[in-house]
Amino acid sequence: MAIRVLAMTTRSPDSDDAFNTYLAVVRPLMERAGAKLISRYEVTEKISGSEPPQFLSIIEYPDEGALRQVFEDPSYVALKPVREEAFSRYDVCTLD
Repeated sequence: MAIRVLAMTTRSPDSDDAFNTYLAVVRPLMERAGAKLISRYEVTEKISGSEPPQFLSIIEYPDEGALRQVFEDPSYVALKPVREEAFSRYDVCTLD
């Protein structure tokens, strides 16, 4: 059963190198797992509540195994310091 994931992210200023490193690792992992970007939105205006993320992305994984294949891969786990440099916000959750 396909699993949809919501990523709420905000890029850190002046983090191009870290962001490009992050993408260079994550893109091939997602491709191998069969993940597909369904939609991506840039938040344009805060209407109410706390500070929103800069981007909202919905990604579909073929199944739970594919999701784990990406997020539990040693190269993804090792990206934590790069991810923390590249993003000031990086929240990921599954959708029902």
